[in-house]
Amino acid sequence: MIKLLLFVTLFLFTSSVFSQRYAFINYSTSEGLPQSQVNTIIQDNDGYLWLGTLGGLAKFDGKKFISYGKSDGLLNNRITHVEIIEEQLYVGHDKGISYQCAIDSFCPINFPANVTSRNVTDIQLHNGKIFIATNGSGLFVLDKKSNSLSYVKDSPERIRSLEKHSNSLFLATKNGIIEYTTKFKSVKGIPEGSYSSVIAKGDEIVFTSYDGILMSFSFLTKEVKVIHRDENDPYRNVTIDNHGDYWLNSKNGVTLIKGQKAIRFYEQTGLPINDINIVFEDRERNIWFGTGGKGLLKFTGDVFTHFNEKSNLPSDLVISMLKDKNDKLWLSTLDKGICTIDNDGKVSKEPYVLSVVWSMEQTKDMILFGSNFGLHVYDYKTWTSYYEEQGLPSNRIKGLKRTKNGLIIVGTSEGTVVFNKKTATFSPLNSEAKSLNNVRDFIEIEDTLIFAAQNGIYKIYNNAVKLVQTFDAGINCIELDNDNSIWVGTENGLYIEKNGELSNYVLEENGGADYINFIKKVDSVMFIGTNNGLYEISFDRKHWKHYDINAGLVDLETNLNSSYLDNNNYLWFGTAAGLMKMNLEQRNNLFYNIPPKIHLTDIEINFNKLSDKKIKNINKNVKEDFRIEYKNNNISFDFDGIYLSNPNGLSYSYFLEGFSEDWSPPSNNPRLSFTNLSPGVYTLMFKATTSQGVDSEIYQMSFEVLPPFYRTWWFYLICFILLTLVVVFLDRIRVQRLDRKNYRLKLEFQNKLTRLEQQSLNASMNRHFIFNALNSIQYYINSSDKKSANKYLSRFAKLIRKNLDSSHQENGMVPLNDELERLELYLELETMRFNEKFSYRLEIGEHVEVEMLKVPAMFLQPFVENSIIHGILPLKERKGEIKITITDHLDHIRIEIRDNGVGIENSVKSKKEVTGDHESQGMLITKGRIELLQKISARSIEMIGPVQINESDSSINGTLVTFKIIKQYLE
Repeated sequence: MIKLLLFVTLFLFTSSVFSQRYAFINYSTSEGLPQSQVNTIIQDNDGYLWLGTLGGLAKFDGKKFISYGKSDGLLNNRITHVEIIEEQLYVGHDKGISYQCAIDSFCPINFPANVTSRNVTDIQLHNGKIFIATNGSGLFVLDKKSNSLSYVKDSPERIRSLEKHSNSLFLATKNGIIEYTTKFKSVKGIPEGSYSSVIAKGDEIVFTSYDGILMSFSFLTKEVKVIHRDENDPYRNVTIDNHGDYWLNSKNGVTLIKGQKAIRFYEQTGLPINDINIVFEDRERNIWFGTGGKGLLKFTGDVFTHFNEKSNLPSDLVISMLKDKNDKLWLSTLDKGICTIDNDGKVSKEPYVLSVVWSMEQTKDMILFGSNFGLHVYDYKTWTSYYEEQGLPSNRIKGLKRTKNGLIIVGTSEGTVVFNKKTATFSPLNSEAKSLNNVRDFIEIEDTLIFAAQNGIYKIYNNAVKLVQTFDAGINCIELDNDNSIWVGTENGLYIEKNGELSNYVLEENGGADYINFIKKVDSVMFIGTNNGLYEISFDRKHWKHYDINAGLVDLETNLNSSYLDNNNYLWFGTAAGLMKMNLEQRNNLFYNIPPKIHLTDIEINFNKLSDKKIKNINKNVKEDFRIEYKNNNISFDFDGIYLSNPNGLSYSYFLEGFSEDWSPPSNNPRLSFTNLSPGVYTLMFKATTSQGVDSEIYQMSFEVLPPFYRTWWFYLICFILLTLVVVFLDRIRVQRLDRKNYRLKLEFQNKLTRLEQQSLNASMNRHFIFNALNSIQYYINSSDKKSANKYLSRFAKLIRKNLDSSHQENGMVPLNDELERLELYLELETMRFNEKFSYRLEIGEHVEVEMLKVPAMFLQPFVENSIIHGILPLKERKGEIKITITDHLDHIRIEIRDNGVGIENSVKSKKEVTGDHESQGMLITKGRIELLQKISARSIEMIGPVQINESDSSINGTLVTFKIIKQYLE
């Protein structure tokens, strides 16, 4: 009871003094959290936070919550623990567990019927088994095959926490720290007690007790060490952050142990509620608190602390501040005057100055206050005020500044003057400077003063005032960097003047960032206060940082000219919700350059979403076809950019290979839409970028827009086949027509050939030849030359028979030997008839296959007859000779009929005197037969001649006719 009274007394005392407050971002049911009591927090590999509340499970991406409850398969909505094991989510309840068995759905498992309902406090994987701890019913093992929980024999009943270390499982229980391998045993060296949590750290375990003790146990030395003790704070859990610091949570708030220093977070220092169930550090090193009634809290860090009315300030609206030579902090507020804060944290109201003080300045022995009504000076003993009556151009003072040589410049609404602190008088800088109205700020470059007046920048040099630059908007502040570049903060943006050239520097595409309230030079950077938070810009403008609510500001709107840098390297500035104090030496702790995560959430094709399974497979890079029809080529992609440090500061850009030429400009919209994509294969690359310029890994996926059916290979193939069939069909029709035409022509030619063959037969058996042959037979009979008569008659009969037989041959073709035999019979008869007036020779080459080769029937006889009648018979001086030569020439045979007659010229002259018109007809008929045979059967028969044979002495030595016949064989 005495301890409790002492604690309450201490709490009341601290609440009466000036105390700094830390900033927390609160997420409650109004932001989508299913219930305000958060018992457990875990983070998955995609970067999402999973929160277990007494009203259901929630997934959080930094901006929005997605809730899951009993309708999604959870055993019930009362969640006491959440764990991720091998990328699978396990949820602990007060009657059993649930595990994620499908995308966004769960499978429940109850405790055995004989187990009294108890809360699940922890879930751990150990030696291939999943253990479930309860606070009242002991330890259980999950069997997924039977979908059951089995009790571990002899386990302690009240287990608050589980932790793996080496090959053992350590349990924080009501009766001590217990080690489990195959059996349960107490850890030697650790005293018995009611322990609330245990966690491994290197070669030791760290554990907490409900007695307010944080201890560690070394496995090397077997020693227990007390790290921190507070008997009035029953610690529930311990969390070790990335720096190795300890976070202890209890119903009384949170204690941070940093080395030997303990920092308390509770309602008096800004914590919305003292009842904290869990502390969790995410992958970006953000610290989260799960509360017992205020939802989820994000700790913005200790770089920024703030002070407001809850810290015993008279007002939240601090507009100027400074520390005097005694290290006392002076604060001017917009509505509650001036106050001071001494080194003990005591807040004192200063009633002397009643009007608003816009600016404060100090010298070694005094502090000056520029207010809406006069200049007020405090010399650490007494107060003195100065008004228009004492020489001020106006009682409305806009700015105070001390020059390097100790002059105090006072800018008023009606002019600018210098205050002489020794004589307590006002005098103009020069005759023209008094006309500079509403000067809020100024800088010095060697012997030149540069003033920021209402709408322009002025220089005073050698007692002359020169306008340097005019602005459309009001000027609030001015600062000089190390390169003598002038930074000008206006109501319409930041401007930088260098070497006479003025440029506008855009902080962000945000209207609030255009309104510049103050510029403060610190080392090699500028701190710029805007209506969109605080910016840090390097002099070369290549590096910048943005401090906003996520960094610890209580409000984005800073106050006009309200910055102050003290000797301890703290930057103080006012905001609309309180005074901020920034630890400049620790500010890099806010930016770890950890890249954000990218997660594909949805794909819509013609406004139809893909299945969750398909999305999951794409996210896991499962190799499966992702194709869309050409008619469905309107496609949208939805992404989640997971960056819990500053979710609203993410920008997104993409590159669609096969469509884009370069990365898109950054955008705040994580949704991509493409319409009317041409057929082809595309590769989408998507990335998120933090406000500090840190890129996520590039999310990459490929998809194909299928061509319309009329642009596919199979359609082209079908068209080709159809076209081929049409061409073939048309060609067949053409061929059929041509065949019919050729058939008709062939019939006509065949008829002509038949007629010609008949005519040839008639020509070979003309009446004159038959008559003469019969006369010759009669002559032999009358002369009693029976032998010659019989011989002639038999030859004549045989020739007639052969001629008649040849007329029945198919296509008018006969074997060559038959044709030669017929020709020889004819020559024998003619030799006998003309009393041996001529001789003949028949020469056949040894390679000529006379039995197999086919030739047109009766085609040689007309030419031989022509040689006899027109060439041989007219001879007077020599005996006639006919020579027939047959030779083989590769693909054809050559037949030559040569006579030594009178020649063609003499034959023509005497033609009228020789009866035998039928001979010429025979030759013409044969020529016609040859032409028709070529047309009908494509046989090649070439006739050369007849030609006259002339000797070298111009004498005529007969006639030659040659035939070239392509070889054709009997079948």
